[in-house]
Amino acid sequence: MLRFSNLVVLSLTLAGCAGGAGSSGIGIDKQNLASVNPSQSLGSGPLTPQSLLGVAPSALSSRLGAPAFKRAEPGAEVWQYSGGDCALFVYFYKTGSGALASAYVDARKSRGGSADTASCLSHVQSARGTPVS
Repeated sequence: MLRFSNLVVLSLTLAGCAGGAGSSGIGIDKQNLASVNPSQSLGSGPLTPQSLLGVAPSALSSRLGAPAFKRAEPGAEVWQYSGGDCALFVYFYKTGSGALASAYVDARKSRGGSADTASCLSHVQSARGTPVS
């Protein structure tokens, strides 16, 4: 049986290979992640999928609240936020300093398949009553 972390690595590898129109995720490559100093704040401006990258878990929870689902593994965490008809996934990995930083953001339709990450983020914010801008 594959461990969850192996499945995460496999899914990220496949997502990276897929690219193209069906891929909704964005991320930081492994080499760049090693030098990331996780931001402790997302600020007060509008959130975009790109703004969710390179942040500490506390920064994300301060803007979006606690995730609907959280999975912790050695060196990694996966957070899921529900946006009604989509789910937003944020993957945290350890940086070179050992701190967790968000390294990949993806969105999936509730009934399967890729979803637009920016649109799903807006739905998550609306569902949680957090300001979109």
